[in-house]
Amino acid sequence: MKALSIIMVLTVLMLLSPWLLNRAPYIGDSWVHLKKAEEIIKLGRFNSDEYNEMWPLINLIIAFSSIIGGANSLVSSQLIPLLVSLSVMNIYILANKISESPISGVAAGTALAFIPLYTFLTFGSAIMKETASFYLSTLIIAYLLSSKFSHICFALLSLGLIFGHHFGSLAVFLLMLTLFVEDFLELLAGESKQWFRTLADIILFGSFLFVWNLYVVSRIGWFSPVDLESLSMFSLIWTGSYAISRVGKIPSIMFQTLLIPLVFLAWRGHLHTIPTPVNPISIWEIINLLIFFIPTIIGLAMYWRKTLIRSLLASTSTMIVFSLVWSLDYEGLVVFTKSLHYYGVFLAIVFSLSACFIAKKRFGKVIVAMLLAFLVYASITGVSMALQGPGAYHEAEYIEMSSLSKISSEHIVMDTKLAYLAEYLNMSYSSIHRLKSGEYILLTKSDFTHGILLGYVWADISLYIPAGQITFCDKVFDGGYLKLLRVNNV
Repeated sequence: MKALSIIMVLTVLMLLSPWLLNRAPYIGDSWVHLKKAEEIIKLGRFNSDEYNEMWPLINLIIAFSSIIGGANSLVSSQLIPLLVSLSVMNIYILANKISESPISGVAAGTALAFIPLYTFLTFGSAIMKETASFYLSTLIIAYLLSSKFSHICFALLSLGLIFGHHFGSLAVFLLMLTLFVEDFLELLAGESKQWFRTLADIILFGSFLFVWNLYVVSRIGWFSPVDLESLSMFSLIWTGSYAISRVGKIPSIMFQTLLIPLVFLAWRGHLHTIPTPVNPISIWEIINLLIFFIPTIIGLAMYWRKTLIRSLLASTSTMIVFSLVWSLDYEGLVVFTKSLHYYGVFLAIVFSLSACFIAKKRFGKVIVAMLLAFLVYASITGVSMALQGPGAYHEAEYIEMSSLSKISSEHIVMDTKLAYLAEYLNMSYSSIHRLKSGEYILLTKSDFTHGILLGYVWADISLYIPAGQITFCDKVFDGGYLKLLRVNNV
């Protein structure tokens, strides 16, 4: 338990680091939900008129914690990273249940928080719908294995997740569906003892999911990717992924041996057609991946026959493969990123299961400790880059923009990052375009170091305003992070 406590503390500190160091939330979506929460507090009710209101869990969590704790919404929003950090405990329970070894539980929690396939910070620190739902997703997965199961508790957890985020709900429902198929096949072989409970769980969860999403569609229309063609493709990919997981150990290992490098390339911006400000892949990243990849394959080989492992393999791999096959543009990148969070749960668990095998060898426990310490160490670089990256907000940006909102009533041109903040502060703005004389443009420090953010696309600032032209602009406001310029002679 001491090792688990250390991992929990490290995870909490990592996920709170954007707030502790930058004193501002991470990722632009945060400002959307902060505004929604403040509207709930002001009106005493929540609306369901647009996309970010249709899954109100995060808005309600921030609003209720603000009311109960008496803190402003910015401070209260940090409850979300704290909840995400508790997912480490859920993964610990899952791995411990499968292997009956606390060593694997600690390894699973570490792998989830410091997985080298992506920076967990960029997800866990963000104030987003899927972030607020992640704890419930992992809790439900752990609860499905509980021997003290209550349908009432399961119904409450299900409602919380379904009100939290559609993709988290899909991930859990897909896992439950795969578990049911596994139980049904065992029933045919005369081995299953809980297929009826699994069926009841699917009917209960599926009914809630169908009714709520039917309501969502009636309010805002279809949201991507839920058309008939995409669902058919999804079903075929799930069938293929499940078939591979059932055929045998070798096909399952070969499948993941191919998929994990593809996921790594996609995460590093080498598959999607969206330009991103990333450095070339270094030899150290490849080493980090191999150190994680080899134990992961060992764990999969050793525990392939476990129902949960095969079900997690099929369900989470389905989402990843679908995202890569469905689209390699902006929408595909969004689905890929969301799928990666749940694929990470599968990888963390199978990585941890190899720890039991290694720990039994001579100096095994020392080797496991070194592996886990290396995962934490290797993630420090990614975390530090993220904290200084274009997606991170800084307190100075918020303060300086708040000042501008009070002294300027001009319509200001800005990129997506600042547009989120402008929306929160009720400022008049428009997206960056070819500028004309007399227009006002607001730039932040990251626009010069990483490029201008347009949706998910990064563009060099010189495409819209040449470097030499900036020197001829009138400096209306020049702060430490923000510059408001009036364009001349464009």
